[in-house]
Amino acid sequence: MKRTKDILAEVGKTKRATQVVFGFAAETENVEENALRKLEAKNADYIVANDVSREGAGFEGDTNIVTIYGADGSKEELPLLEKREVAEKITEKLARKLGSA
Repeated sequence: MKRTKDILAEVGKTKRATQVVFGFAAETENVEENALRKLEAKNADYIVANDVSREGAGFEGDTNIVTIYGADGSKEELPLLEKREVAEKITEKLARKLGSA
């Protein structure tokens, strides 16, 4: 196996002021700590973190429970939602950020 480039880190290194970078973190422990570390290390604007060990969250179902951490210190905890609804919340946050840029 060959290690691939860290795409999020590469995007974070080269992002322009007009770009908004979202990353994702699937965690099983220390969710907030790991998400905040990734947010800073990758130079992202937002990290969407989910504790994949929680019932209703993760890869196999149609629902998820996420928290969106912002580089501005914001933290938005979303309840159990359909994955489509989570995507809509992320899209709304992106649209608000781009509207204020």
